[in-house]
Amino acid sequence: MTFNDKLLKAAEKNNSWLCVGLDSDLKKIPRHLGTDPGAVLRFNQLIIESTSDLVCAYKPNSAFYEPLGPDGMRVLKDTIEMIPDDVPVILDFKRGDIGNTAAMYARTAFEYYGVDAATVSPYLGRDSIEPFIDYKDKGVFVLCVTSNRSSNEIQKRLMLLDEPPPIEEIPSRAMAKTLTDFFASSVSNVYMHVAGLAREWNKFGNIGLVVGATSPLELEKIRELMGEETPILIPGIGAQGGDLESAVSVGSNSKGSMAIINVSRGIIYSDDGSSFQDTVRQKAAFYRDAIASISEMKRA
Repeated sequence: MTFNDKLLKAAEKNNSWLCVGLDSDLKKIPRHLGTDPGAVLRFNQLIIESTSDLVCAYKPNSAFYEPLGPDGMRVLKDTIEMIPDDVPVILDFKRGDIGNTAAMYARTAFEYYGVDAATVSPYLGRDSIEPFIDYKDKGVFVLCVTSNRSSNEIQKRLMLLDEPPPIEEIPSRAMAKTLTDFFASSVSNVYMHVAGLAREWNKFGNIGLVVGATSPLELEKIRELMGEETPILIPGIGAQGGDLESAVSVGSNSKGSMAIINVSRGIIYSDDGSSFQDTVRQKAAFYRDAIASISEMKRA
């Protein structure tokens, strides 16, 4: 079964396009669970038990496990293994390196951890992504527009296209307007170039993009470029200030699907008491239902 097939089945079964991010910080989990790395595993287990019928996917972020050393890596693997088999797991580790090194990262994600998809960085180009793509049944989410504040330092910069259109193809108008049209046709934002490359690289139909909810205009342009079938992983809802309604409206396809709305801190750190599971479930149900409602309005 391909990643996209598994994703669609989980979304249909749970009526959900919510992804819960397991950014489990030992310093932030409820104290009654303990203070050792095993406490993170107990925390994750309770999160999964509380939400597995409300999500389309989980997204553990390896950065929250690696500082714990070998114990943390075991916790990450055990967490992945306790997620129900019918719910896809997206490993968020944003790897990108030269080809032979990228192949080792791909093996780590898909063979050692056994996840269904992984996030990757496109900065090194095609050969840093191909080892992931070659796992045909796995999903590969390419970073495109991230939700951090300084993302525009690179991602939204303008770049001159290698092959701008001939000036003869620009409609004949007053010179100032003609030059404006020519300039607009000759440049692109870096993130749109990345999206275009991802579309070219998508030889097995297993590429998705990461586009933050904090950039709704860019998200709309990317959905239009990538079409109906490409999954878009959308972080930035909640703590980072992204707007849920606009993210679902412009990020999903015409059926109100294929927009994976990730919420991490806004769900898993909802309560520090012994009843935190109830609060986590309530928050997850709120987001699941809100996403479903917006999707239904789009389909109408």
